[in-house]
Formats: sequence, structure tokens, C-alpha cells
Amino acid sequence: MTSDNARRTWRRRGFRPVMWILIGAAVLVLHVMAAGRASAVHDHSPTDTTAAEHTVHVLVGPDPESVLRVLPTDFEAVMGYRPLLENGYPANPDGGCSSPIPLPERFEPACRTHDFGYDLLRYAQRTGHPLGPWARPALDHMLIERMHAACHDPVCSAAAELSRVGLALNTWRQYSGPPAPSESMTTIAASTAVRVIAEIGGDSGVAR
Repeated sequence: MTSDNARRTWRRRGFRPVMWILIGAAVLVLHVMAAGRASAVHDHSPTDTTAAEHTVHVLVGPDPESVLRVLPTDFEAVMGYRPLLENGYPANPDGGCSSPIPLPERFEPACRTHDFGYDLLRYAQRTGHPLGPWARPALDHMLIERMHAACHDPVCSAAAELSRVGLALNTWRQYSGPPAPSESMTTIAASTAVRVIAEIGGDSGVAR
């Protein structure tokens, strides 16, 4: 097979540089994110919390329904809605699962709560008190736990695991900060490549 034919075959099969960057980054991020990090976010105990920070702690804790009692008073004015309770969890009523692959419908309530959690990150940034890098992984962990709890078959569990990898990659790519607005695949690939290079450069510096 000639090189031109080979390139055409790879393109037909979907093997584009963008995908290799994302696949490589996924492998790297799973290596970098130590197993203890997920538990560490729950151990975060700040001494001077903002209202948004306290709300996130309650949301990922054992009594998420209490969020409505501690929600920042201006959240609705800043974000344009007030969360509604759905199965004991506060949720963005207009939220839902966003994924490049179809996800089970049973994940939708958890995704709406996760969307509300991400809106808390956006709220904190807009009001001048952005949350630390512990908050977004804690919200992601809550979502994946609920996804797995909703599953009763291997296909559903596999979808939850794929979501875990995708969330971990995206959160890592954005330095665990507030979610960015909608991005094109080119923008995602470019920012992922920059993050990978930064991570490799940092590891090289440590090794020396």
C-alpha cells in the first residue's frame, strides 16, 4: 500500500491527529491523577469558606438536599435560574448529559446535578472568588458515583467508565478550573497538546 493510500485509509477509519492527541492525553492524565486525589478533594477543609465553596461541599456531601438552604443569595440573579430538587439532589432544570457518545437516559438526573455544580464554579469565578482545584474533581467524582449507582448491566457500567475518562481528561486539560464555553475539536486538541507538553516538561524538570 502506498503512503497516500495508507493516509486515505487512516482518514476513512477516523485516525486523525486530533484523536491521537486526545487518546495520548487520556493515557497521560490517568497516569498523572493519582488514586488518592479523589479522596483528597473530600478531605479539603478550608478555614475561611465562601458561600459558593460551602455550597459545593454540601452538594458533594451526604446531604445534598441541604444545598437550597446554603445557596448564595445572588446565585439566581447571576446565573439566571434557581436549582430544583430532583430525587433529593439540586439540579439545573435545563441541564443534561453532553457527550460525543450516547449515554443511558438514566444518567440524565445526575448530569443535571453536575451541571448545577459546574454553574457554582462559574458563579464563583464571576463574583470574584474562584474556587480551588479541589472543587471540579469533587463534582466529577460525585457524577461518576451516581452513574455507577444507576447501572445494573455491563454496558451501562462501561458508559460510566468512559464518562469518567472523558471528565478526567477535560478537567485536567482545563487545570481543574471553571468549565470553558463551547469549544471546537480543533481548540480542544490544541489546548490538550499544550497541557500535555506542559505536563511532560514539568515531569522532565522534576527528573533532573
